[in-house]
Order: sequence, then C-alpha cells, then structure tokens
Amino acid sequence: MSVLAADRVDFDSEEAVAEGYAERGWTDGLPIVPPTEGRVQAMLAAAGLDPSEVLGAVPTRKLTVTAEAAAINAVMAGCRPEYFPVVVAAVRAHLHPKGNCHSTTATVSGAAQVVVVNGPITGELGIHGGQACFGPGFRANATIGRALRLVIRNVCLAVPGGLDRASFSTPMRYSFCFAEDETSGWTPLHVQRGLADGESAVTVLSLMSMLRASSYSEDPAELVATIARTARREGVPHDEFLGTGRSLAIVVGPEHRRRFADAGWDKPTLQQRLWPLLTAPTTGAEDNTLDLAGPDNILVITAGGPGMAESWLITPHLSNPITERVV
Repeated sequence: MSVLAADRVDFDSEEAVAEGYAERGWTDGLPIVPPTEGRVQAMLAAAGLDPSEVLGAVPTRKLTVTAEAAAINAVMAGCRPEYFPVVVAAVRAHLHPKGNCHSTTATVSGAAQVVVVNGPITGELGIHGGQACFGPGFRANATIGRALRLVIRNVCLAVPGGLDRASFSTPMRYSFCFAEDETSGWTPLHVQRGLADGESAVTVLSLMSMLRASSYSEDPAELVATIARTARREGVPHDEFLGTGRSLAIVVGPEHRRRFADAGWDKPTLQQRLWPLLTAPTTGAEDNTLDLAGPDNILVITAGGPGMAESWLITPHLSNPITERVV
C-alpha cells in the first residue's frame, strides 16, 4: 500500500467531518463522504495508480493534479472505487492543454463541464444514457460528474469569489455526466474521435448554454432545419485560442434518431447536412453564424428518452472537446 501525502485532519464523528469540510470551503455545499485513508487507497487500487502520479497540470495556476488528490475528491463525491478509472480519464481530459481549463473554470460566464462516457464501462458501472439521463437519480452519473467538479474546486482552486469569477454560475456545475446510448447502431462518439470500438472512453466538453430543439416532423430535412435554427439563435463565435474553430455538440433523442435512421442517415450524413445550415452568413440579429471549421466539429451524441421529440444542443465556452481512453 502506497503512502499518502495529504495532510491528516482528525474529527470526532462523520457529522463533524461534514461540518468541518464545509466550514473550510472544501465542499460544493452538499454533504460529502469522509475521505478516510482506507477509502482513498481503495480508489487508487481500483485504477492501479500510485498516489503521486500526475494526471495533469494547470500552468497558469502553477499547480498539478495527482492521482491521490483526485481520489480524495472522488471519495468525497460519493464514487464507488470502480468508478475511479472514469474519474481519472475525465480529469486527464479536463486538464488537456487544448481544453483551456483555466478559462472554462474562471470565466465570468460560468461555463460548466460535461462528461460523456462511451464503451462497455457504461453498462458495467450503470452510467445512464437513456430516459432522464441529464437529471438526478443515477449514482454513477451524479458522482463521477461531481468528482470532476470537486477536483476543479479543491485542487484547481476554482472557488467562487476567488479564481471562479462567474456572475451567476449554473447548477450544471454540481455535476453533469451521462453515457451515450450506443444501441442506435450509429458509430459511437469515441470511435468517431479515433478510438477503437470496444474501448471505453470519456469526452469532456465545456458548456456555455443548452438549447432544446423540439419537432414532431417526420421529415428529416425539417428536423435538421429545426436544429440549425435553434443553434443559430445562440451562435458560436470565432475565437483565436481555438485556431481551427469551435465545436458544437448535439445530443439526438430517440424519436429524431429513428426518423433520421428511417431515411438512411448516419452520423456523418447528419453532420454533412447540418454543416452548411449552421455556417451560412447571418441574416439578422436573431440569426448567428457558427464558427465551425468543418462537419467533424459537429459532435453528434445519441442519448435520452422518448416523449418530447427533441434533441439538445450544447454550445461551448472557449474550449475544444477532449476524448480520453478509460484504462
């Protein structure tokens, strides 16, 4: 068993731990699971990591994130040990230089982080991608997303009023994690992004806003037009940091997937159909062009349940989506 480097703080009871952590500003405002040495060691063992292994860095803040620090926060979030490899992949992805983690966690705009999970591990851990997958009630989703946010707060120092300068922030900063529904027959997101089918992976996105595109039309061309009109109300402007243009994520619900599939469309078809509609010149104040370098910058994700015939658009902050293998 490896020696942990973190300072020890003694409390008389678990209730005192919760109060003591809250008083010290180490929580997100919700109760936490006390990160005892045994619990932290169990996390590290589940991922096969030495506590001192560095998962990534934030050069602007002159800090690194170790496996031990991530494990402590995963315990606090309520993760089971077997979730920890997913948390590790999410932390690595978030800290990737092209993810621009300093900006996404310090911005006055209050951007959130979204963790999309693919591969066999979603079924093994119960990471949910069906009915109500954006909401509460699914332990793996809730605690994996929360663990990343606690790392951002406690290790990357994004504390409201300090480095976190959000004007209003968003409740999506508590936790936002879901699985892609890979039963549709469409190519999974992580495979489109270069990993092998059968591998497990996470893709971390920044989130500036979410837009609902709802249509009961049976015509796939009309569905695409509805999605494009919805996206263009918000727009995705150019930013020099990203160089090749920003990405837009579209989470396609089951009714829309069925209509596209019935027409013989797959993800590349949808991307190609959306591309000219999203990037056409603006026609007015309520119609904004999207600065997307190409169809591949449109991330198509399948998830959700039936009922509202809807898809959701995730518009980004100044960040590139990053996909990381779960090992």
